[in-house]
Amino acid sequence: MFKRKESLNFYGLLIQQAQVIRDAVEALCVFCETPTQENGDFVKVKEKEADTVRRELVDDINRTFITPIDRDDLYRLSSSIDDLADYAWTTVKEIRIYDIQPDAHLLEMARTLLKMADGLLVCVQNLEKNHAVVSTEATKVKKLENTLNVQFHKSIAELFEADDIKKILKYREIYSHMNHAADKGDFSADILLDIVVKL
Repeated sequence: MFKRKESLNFYGLLIQQAQVIRDAVEALCVFCETPTQENGDFVKVKEKEADTVRRELVDDINRTFITPIDRDDLYRLSSSIDDLADYAWTTVKEIRIYDIQPDAHLLEMARTLLKMADGLLVCVQNLEKNHAVVSTEATKVKKLENTLNVQFHKSIAELFEADDIKKILKYREIYSHMNHAADKGDFSADILLDIVVKL
């Protein structure tokens, strides 16, 4: 009855977290296509789920003496990929605050971010046993960050062709969320590549 809880599976928790985060980004894509209250709220649901899994992982790190991955790398990876879900929800939240509609540029960037989240999920799924796949997919994720960065600058350039300063300020903020999310995806890929070298 009072037996200490067995250590959680770190790889399993990372996979669970990456899956929920991937689903959160997919939910953002759905919201950008059909910006209903329900679709926006679902992004928040997935973001909260991701936070819950991350808390479990951090708790397990703190109570386990030996971890299969360097505990600092484990913590940084979990934190970095979690930021993708955070940015997904922040994007929805600020679209509502600014009372604007998702446009084609935002949808395009969201779809690229989803590809990054897909790649990170594949990386985590193969982290325990197939390091070659991790390296290949992490490299693809890093290239996708460059793709999104190009999309971001294109969207900003077109935005500044308008004369409506309020619209410019609002959409620039939203586009920036996507660009920052891509930076976190790129950082996550770097951490995964570092982990593979160490294992």
